[in-house]
Amino acid sequence: MESEAVFAALTRAWQALFEGLGLSGAISRWQRGTSNLVTTRSIPAMVSYSILYVGGCILLLHVLLRNPQRTRWVIQFYLVLLVLYALLVLGGRLGGNIAWAFKLSRRIIDFLVSPLPVMLLLPLLWPGTRGIARR
Repeated sequence: MESEAVFAALTRAWQALFEGLGLSGAISRWQRGTSNLVTTRSIPAMVSYSILYVGGCILLLHVLLRNPQRTRWVIQFYLVLLVLYALLVLGGRLGGNIAWAFKLSRRIIDFLVSPLPVMLLLPLLWPGTRGIARR
C-alpha cells in the first residue's frame, strides 16, 4: 500500500474521531498554527503514520537481529531522533516559528520514516560484523 493511501485513510479516521468527540474545531486550529515547514498533512495522521512506520522498523530489526541488547540500541536510536525532532518543533514554535528548526525537524522525520535507518542499523548491528554489535 502506498503512503498516500495510508495518509488518506488515517486522515479520514482521525477527522471522524475528532468530529465524533466534538473536537474538530480544536484540531483545525492546531493544524493552522503549524508551519508548513513541519508538515502539510494532518498532524494526527502524520504522528500515527510515524509511530506505525517506526514501530514496524523496530520490529523488523528485532526479528532480524534476534538480540535484546541490539533491539534496545535500535529503540534508543529512534527515541533520540524522535526527541530531537520534538525539541526542534517545540523550540521552533516557542521561538516564533524559527524556519531552520522546522526545516531540520522535517529532515529528521523524513529520515525516520524511510528505509534508511534500517539500511544503516542492520549492517552495523548484524552479528559477526565489525560494527558496535561485537562489543
